Amino acid sequence: MSSNTQWHGPHAPLPVEATWREFVRSVGGEVVEDWLPEPRTFANADFLFREAGIVAELKEFDTEFSASKAFERAFEAMMERLLREDPEWKPPAYGGSGRFPTWFREEYLRIFRPPIARTLKKANRQIRETKSHLALEKPSGVLILVNDSFITLEPHFVYMIAADLLRSSYSSIDCLLYLTVNRYVDAAGSDLAHLLWLTTYSDRAEEDLVEFVDRLGRQWFDFLQTKIGPFTDHTIIPHSKVPTQMHLEAIFVPGDELVLPFSRRSLKV
Repeated sequence: MSSNTQWHGPHAPLPVEATWREFVRSVGGEVVEDWLPEPRTFANADFLFREAGIVAELKEFDTEFSASKAFERAFEAMMERLLREDPEWKPPAYGGSGRFPTWFREEYLRIFRPPIARTLKKANRQIRETKSHLALEKPSGVLILVNDSFITLEPHFVYMIAADLLRSSYSSIDCLLYLTVNRYVDAAGSDLAHLLWLTTYSDRAEEDLVEFVDRLGRQWFDFLQTKIGPFTDHTIIPHSKVPTQMHLEAIFVPGDELVLPFSRRSLKV
């Protein structure tokens, strides 16, 4: 799992996979590749919390999806439709209002569903096959999704797309854990910036899984402080996010207005 993570934080960038492996071992979990012999006969997940009956897969967004040819084609088609429907439309820089029709926001977000879905599909398979190989009784699957590099969309929209996809597919994933490790975000009402820890659960998830992930979050931020120093502030909102400090720039999609790709501004969540 390689990474070209961009650093926007007060600490030197941490290698995501190596850091998570060290963390999992430190809290009594197992790195599956530590004991799984070669050659492997199935697509394995990354981590096992044996006592809790939890299989977890770590995925890292290390690509800016808006730089792809597929995105460019889809976005150009949207702009062509916009100008067919409203030939007078102009961005503010050219004297227009810059306002978009109601369909634009939804279609813009839809462009990002395929690459996110591909990530979920692969993780679902790895979790499913690892569950089957280990023959765990009532195992739960957790997808740990780290996003330090995909910044075209404000993080909550990436989380929203992934959570929406999980509602209809990927039955081996019972919890989506979405976080940042090296990239910091602004939060409304705070003059600090924050690291994200966002969770969502399937209807299958039992309370012990929720409690496990909440505890894992507290342990994760305690562990991070041994790597990067103490946080300025701790605010824990159950099942949502645990913030820390610094800043992120990203495109924000605020209702009927949209900042176009590559025109960045401060993120507000």
